[in-house]
Amino acid sequence: MRVSIIGGGVVGCSIAFELQRLGFEASVLEKNGAVGHGSTSASCGIVRRFYSQPDMVAMANEGAHIWADWEKFVGPIEDEKIVFHRPGMLFIPPHIDDEVSRIVAGMQQMGIAASILTADQVAQRFPFLETDSFFPPRQPDDDAFFEPTGRRIEGAVFEEDAGYVVSPDLATQNLRSAAEREGARFLLRREVSAIRKVGTGPFRVVTAQGDSIESEVVVNAAGPHSSIVNRMAGVALPLEIRPLRREVHTLDNPLFSKQEESALPVVGDLDSGVYCRPESRGRNLVVGSTDPHCDQLEWVDDPDDFNESVTEPYWERQCLRLMKRFSQVRLGPKRGVSALYDVTVADWYPVVDRTDLPGYYVCIGTSGSSFKTAPVLGLMMANLIESCQNGHDPDQQPYQLTLPYTGATVDMAFLSRRRSQLQSTGTVIG
Repeated sequence: MRVSIIGGGVVGCSIAFELQRLGFEASVLEKNGAVGHGSTSASCGIVRRFYSQPDMVAMANEGAHIWADWEKFVGPIEDEKIVFHRPGMLFIPPHIDDEVSRIVAGMQQMGIAASILTADQVAQRFPFLETDSFFPPRQPDDDAFFEPTGRRIEGAVFEEDAGYVVSPDLATQNLRSAAEREGARFLLRREVSAIRKVGTGPFRVVTAQGDSIESEVVVNAAGPHSSIVNRMAGVALPLEIRPLRREVHTLDNPLFSKQEESALPVVGDLDSGVYCRPESRGRNLVVGSTDPHCDQLEWVDDPDDFNESVTEPYWERQCLRLMKRFSQVRLGPKRGVSALYDVTVADWYPVVDRTDLPGYYVCIGTSGSSFKTAPVLGLMMANLIESCQNGHDPDQQPYQLTLPYTGATVDMAFLSRRRSQLQSTGTVIG
């Protein structure tokens, strides 16, 4: 059975790889000249398991096992392989409350090495990080931005073997090579201009370059362009999905010259409003936003027309917030990237489902945090397609996927297009 996948990011390539392994004939259409050169290329590649939803914790845990076993997972390919650094992740929530304790207990039940540290333990283990509380985050032009709150953080969650994948675009190329080895086709510089289906016949995916690809199944994995692709197919979803502009900035790592770069974990700091991780073998830091309420989200109407420059307001607030937590950091020249997330507005969790148009599937709304689960999303989508094309109706009986590395079972209803709003932080943290 032929499948057309629209989007050659890490998710689209993962879907192609898994479909080929199930015996489908996958073709990936990508508007750029290489896979992984859209939103994937701007990903920070962070791999951690702390999520509000237990099923997402299970998916992220499966993803961590896959990244750790990457060479075996993708099989023999000629590419250079990705590197998965695992310095751990320190997550600093505004409060260590019952919800945080519940999440950590669930992680521990899954065998994840996670624990709650007190503020004193954070200070002892990571002496370069300030343990003052900065919550709620503020804008730099707020008179109280630099004022001490007189409080300390209530503690933090430390995930011992979390980390990050170096070069998300290389990971995507690895998946492409593995999929091609299994027989997948990649059609690059192909911008989809129409999706046509007459009656019970096959789809015809038409490109601006004049191609007309026929297939029984179409998968929308188009990232920030996903809503445009849905409109081409005449598909409307109950959940709103929109492109969101983001910036990630680069600073010098002050620990690098002291040969202490390995001591720096990934930091997810909801207390101060930023996250960061090492970059360039520890020489630099990258810093992004955890979307505090004081920051206005910058929704984009046209994903082909947005400001791709690094801007002063983003750079200033993210870097200054990081400096409050990590006081040795110093401002330097403005360096970074601007890119788009594809956000499920209600809860920031992806939609992985069939649609009301038979044969048309979506794996979208990944909201900037799904790089870590991309191999799992590919497995989910491929198995859901196989099940539905053989007559299963997941709207009546949600698909249950058993994850091969960890043995956990995920009820895919929690990523359904028809779900109720999920409990989450409503941010990239999930």
